[in-house]
Amino acid sequence: MLGCQAALCSLAASFTGAPAARYNSGGRRVLPVASALVSDRVADATAVDLQRVQSYDYSCIAHGQPFVAQNWLSNDLLQALRADARGLLADGAFFDENESLGKRLKLSLYEADWTAPSESPGVPSEARAAARKVFDALLLELESVLHRRLTLDEHGAQAKYAIAKQGEPLAYHVDQRHEALGGSHAVHHGEKTRRSLGWLLYLSDDGWDEPGGSGSGGTLCTYPRYDAVGRCGVHDESGDLQVGWIERGRGSEPVFLDGWVLPAWMEGGTLEDYAHWRGGGGGGGFESEEAFWSAMKQVQPAYQLYCDGADGRRENLSEVHERPTGSERVPSLREMLHPHVRDGWSSTIARGHEKQRLVEVSPRGGTLVIFDAVTVPHEVTAVVSGERLALFGFIAGERPVSPAWRLPPGPDGGPVNLPPAWRSNTEREWFHQGWARDFHHHFQYTKRGRYGSNS
Repeated sequence: MLGCQAALCSLAASFTGAPAARYNSGGRRVLPVASALVSDRVADATAVDLQRVQSYDYSCIAHGQPFVAQNWLSNDLLQALRADARGLLADGAFFDENESLGKRLKLSLYEADWTAPSESPGVPSEARAAARKVFDALLLELESVLHRRLTLDEHGAQAKYAIAKQGEPLAYHVDQRHEALGGSHAVHHGEKTRRSLGWLLYLSDDGWDEPGGSGSGGTLCTYPRYDAVGRCGVHDESGDLQVGWIERGRGSEPVFLDGWVLPAWMEGGTLEDYAHWRGGGGGGGFESEEAFWSAMKQVQPAYQLYCDGADGRRENLSEVHERPTGSERVPSLREMLHPHVRDGWSSTIARGHEKQRLVEVSPRGGTLVIFDAVTVPHEVTAVVSGERLALFGFIAGERPVSPAWRLPPGPDGGPVNLPPAWRSNTEREWFHQGWARDFHHHFQYTKRGRYGSNS
């Protein structure tokens, strides 16, 4: 047994020291296995980890706080995942990703089973199969405290290995934004599910951030609101995403955006009713079916900001705002609010707010971090020495659509009025085109909660 463990530790000690990869007759990669005892050790670790999953309280996530647990993963499974990642790295499976947020070596795994691209479907390495089993159990714990249906294998879910080298930070950001804001996150609004939680399982070598240890730096810095009130991120009843906070003496209250309000002229009707009235799916009085759908896309939901009041019921914080015409100025989220709450407003992406607290997490091996993808801004400091290794990703949640805005599937057989943003042919389909603006993308946050003169 000690010999097998020593072999795993030796493999984990160096990126360049992994054994050469083997391939089966079909050209698929076969991961090296030291002996049957290694399989036993991983199986034993899985049993221990499954018990550990149920011993933690994850409820802080629902209240806008990051969950952080050192030694969440057993040492045996930690060692196996390290060896697995470095074997894949030695095999050339990682890609150098120079993204807008930062530079990392990354390897995307298939969401359904966490197999690597070179592996046979449904046959991940023993280490990843064990880790996925543990995360399946974790999912049940998270659903029970968050009151959301969650998934590891539908749109928005991801699992990746990542390696950050010396001098490589990640910029300040949140992982998911409301569809009403469009922009870079629009790709995640084209399906029935979307990013809901971000997670990181650190696999760095022993002694990280310790004198003479394997490395230092690469600290995760999260900025939750220490005085957050109630449940944050996703509204329990509607599924609407949070877009900001208000301060009015009760702590930081989450502000949600209802993105499916009917414009006044549609009151009592549905989008499907309007489609039939304008000529049905065949084009009616339009020159072509494409012209019909072009006109249909101009019909977009109105928006309204709200929070949960002191009595637990919905408290509207704004009037209903309909989509401005081409000549009208688009108001910011702050401008949409009733005047008496504007001074207390700040966005979920705000930086430097006096109610934010810094929660720092060292990427020590075995540490798990989970946080709401909408609510918790975060960044990562540059690695000072060594190479930070992690398995990270996103857990997806449902993206509800109001019944009044649902249409039958389009000509390509896609989901109900939710065509993925990357599909090449959406000319004959309706979909939500976000029109709201958040000036936190354009101006620096101030303690007054304002952005320039127009926020």
